[in-house]
Amino acid sequence: MMELDGRGYTVLSPRPSSRCRFATNRHHETWHVLTDEAGASLLGRLFWALGYQRRERTIIVIDTRFLVPNPFDADPSSPIAIVNNDLGSLRRAAVADLRAKIPFSASSDGTVVLQTQGLDVALYDEEAYRRREERAGWRWNTHQQRRWIDRVNGMLVIAAPPPVLRGWGMSMSRPERWPLGDAAYLDWPDRTGEVQVLDDFEGRVSGALAVRNHLFPGRGHEELSDDERRQVWVAGTSEPTEDPS
Repeated sequence: MMELDGRGYTVLSPRPSSRCRFATNRHHETWHVLTDEAGASLLGRLFWALGYQRRERTIIVIDTRFLVPNPFDADPSSPIAIVNNDLGSLRRAAVADLRAKIPFSASSDGTVVLQTQGLDVALYDEEAYRRREERAGWRWNTHQQRRWIDRVNGMLVIAAPPPVLRGWGMSMSRPERWPLGDAAYLDWPDRTGEVQVLDDFEGRVSGALAVRNHLFPGRGHEELSDDERRQVWVAGTSEPTEDPS
């Protein structure tokens, strides 16, 4: 339990033993979460589990323990907060309080085992899952389609109602294949958020760090200017890929 903006929140995060790593960046007016296949799978299960959560003001946070610099220019990544809108909003003041507590230093209050067996069932018979979602009628309910993806007070906030979170869970488990990589938009057609799965994610991060440290030594903690980022991209031949159309 954590107090944020004067209210109690249940804050869940991956186990410290998790080897999944994530990065964030903004490119072409879109916020990206970048990871490998294992990270996308974990993210899908986090979305799915939160989509079925019933405890008020429960959020999931991917904090700095699981973040690496982004694999294009090695800019530092932002902690990620995943929010179920139906469990209570995460106001900007609460985000600021949460960011101030990261990296988490206090011991955990306990371990929560996320129940995601339903995701495996849905993936096994995706058509049946789609039919159930259609019968629920949420697609025609604007309240059940609202979403918010933006960086607020140093954190990337990804907020949506339960049906959308569950849909994202499915997408993360089966990212859309396109020529330049695997990607899944989180808010089509607005395209303000995307999860991108990269081949050799770890190697790309290491390569970007090496180039950046050579060009701009001692500046790993800060964001580069657009021109400086392009210098890293050119030197490392790892410019962010074009968004799929």
